[in-house]
Amino acid sequence: MQSILYWVENCSWFPQEHHFLIAQILSALTFVVILFASARFATWLCNHHISSVLKIFKAQRWFDALKATHFFIALGVVVAAIVAVNLYPVFISKEASWVKTLMGKLTGFFVLGSFYWLLNTFLNTLDKLYGRNPKVPVKGLIQVFKIVLFLGTGLLFLSFLLGKKPMYVFTGLSAMAAVFSLIFKDPILGFAAGIQLTTNNLIKIGDWITVDSAGADGNILDISLTSVRVQNFDMTIVSVPTYDLVSKPFKNWNGMYQAKARRIQRSIILDVQSVKFLDDEMLARLKKIELLKDYLAQKEQEIAAYNAKHNIAANAINGRRLTNIGTFRHYAQLYLQSLPSIVSDNSGLTLMVRQLPQNTQGVPLEIYCFANTTVWTAYENIQGDIFDHLLSVLPQFGLAAYQQPSGTNLQQVLFRPKNG
Repeated sequence: MQSILYWVENCSWFPQEHHFLIAQILSALTFVVILFASARFATWLCNHHISSVLKIFKAQRWFDALKATHFFIALGVVVAAIVAVNLYPVFISKEASWVKTLMGKLTGFFVLGSFYWLLNTFLNTLDKLYGRNPKVPVKGLIQVFKIVLFLGTGLLFLSFLLGKKPMYVFTGLSAMAAVFSLIFKDPILGFAAGIQLTTNNLIKIGDWITVDSAGADGNILDISLTSVRVQNFDMTIVSVPTYDLVSKPFKNWNGMYQAKARRIQRSIILDVQSVKFLDDEMLARLKKIELLKDYLAQKEQEIAAYNAKHNIAANAINGRRLTNIGTFRHYAQLYLQSLPSIVSDNSGLTLMVRQLPQNTQGVPLEIYCFANTTVWTAYENIQGDIFDHLLSVLPQFGLAAYQQPSGTNLQQVLFRPKNG
């Protein structure tokens, strides 16, 4: 400052009464030029030399991400801010208190802004690298840190502007906590929900989830602070509030993919009127089925021994006899166990054919097993083949599937020609 003032005083073309003001303006301009040069030099240094350091550690992805988010430019500005803190007393005269105060404030704001930009660009870099990490949904946490950084910087900005300590400003702002809680209600709820979802590993990007209340049934595309974006299988996209995944029930199908098996649970409803005991003709016919040979031979011996022990005639109702529905149930069980596409050797994955309580339509016979694939089309083909076969063999057991009368059935009954 003194050198510039001396040079101005020795220049004849400057008015004498404005020597000090002109010197101060020139000094401030010089100060700005030095800061700009410092920022440019630091940015150049980072781009050309930090890249070689990162290559040594095989961190090219980090370098590309830092460069894409302008981290090195922000770092250069921070270097300029550090230079400003150390040099502004040299270029600003103490004789003009208002100039010193103004430049001090501006320098402080510059330092705060530069560090805020640097930290924000670093968070953007993390988001670019790991924002879509399927294992750890960090995007929501990054957004939380951005909010905290913004609020903290704003608090320091106000305290510096007012010339008060940060705690003084914070105490004053605490009176507005109720207002802030309303304004930031969704981010606060989303933050709490995000912590629970992340720490408990409830969801991650790529998971197939079903949220009935939101009409979501598809794969997670993105997890943010306030919402989870789900792409349904019809290619529509649903935005589900993050807090809803904690406060409301939802289904995550990730366990199915981990087990590498998908459940089949579907029933065949049998007509009650078709249920009956096996007669000799039907028994002889069913013995020709390879899967039932051993089962029927074992059951015949068991029933004959029981009836002989209790002196019961074979055709007595109070004796034990085979039924077509029970035989079909065991056939379906053996048939499922024979299929290579059905998991039958894992005790954790149940395989059974069970009879459900009778209802107004008939007797439901439920098939409960697991296909050894999670591919949707393959799963549907396996399930379809199983029921194609079981429905086709029902007549061999003298059984009939229930079906509500259709218009064609009613026409056949009403307009059936009379005999004679």
